[in-house]
Amino acid sequence: MGTVKRKIRCDGEAMTAIVLAGGRGRRMKADKAGLAVGDRTLLEHVLSQLEPYFEEILVSVSPGQTIGLEAGYEAGTRVRGKRTAIRRSLKPRVVEDETPGLGPLGGILSGLKAAANEACAVVACDIPDIDIPLLRSLARAAGDADIAVPVGPAGHFEPLFAVYRKPVVPEIEALLRSGERSILPLFGRRRTVVVRLEDATWLRNLNTREDYRSYLRTLSDRQTGRAEERPRVIGRKNRKKRTDSTLSKKR
Repeated sequence: MGTVKRKIRCDGEAMTAIVLAGGRGRRMKADKAGLAVGDRTLLEHVLSQLEPYFEEILVSVSPGQTIGLEAGYEAGTRVRGKRTAIRRSLKPRVVEDETPGLGPLGGILSGLKAAANEACAVVACDIPDIDIPLLRSLARAAGDADIAVPVGPAGHFEPLFAVYRKPVVPEIEALLRSGERSILPLFGRRRTVVVRLEDATWLRNLNTREDYRSYLRTLSDRQTGRAEERPRVIGRKNRKKRTDSTLSKKR
């Protein structure tokens, strides 16, 4: 009998997960969402990790983009000529960007406006390993803020693995109207809390073909027991420590 997963909540309320699957994958030279990971796509691989923990899942795509999921998301998708099944409980809703060419900021905007819940965990589909304890930490931090975002030891933000709340929508719209496409200016315009990471090397992005091949090798090593799973538990001895601090309190 399977273990029931505890849903991630923000300030006691249900959350939506927004998976950003748009973009052309220029450096990858392929649609990242459709990359094969075992017998399923990278998008399915990410969705399967998120599904037990959220009340709603949205997939943000570019206008007219096809991600290969059948109507109802039950029949599966085609990987290497084979049809693979998706669990019936996994029914993400696809949301198209309102305007093409706005980058991840446009995807976040469309997802937030479509979400049924105020607090949303935004995850890029090219982050293949989802750290659920970190998402819980971000959700807790966002209880007192509009944005909760991880920051690595070198001071680099990870805006595509973060929690955003609906009150940031007007600020995103204002940034896009001004021609801004970067997410970073948003953090100075709304109340933002950072979750500091002692080691951010685990937050792997698949940007190039070599990144993709390296990840497949890592998966193979995990399956054969040659690679250790990265630490996931927060606040225990010999595990990565994360601490919360406020970056900005502008409203």
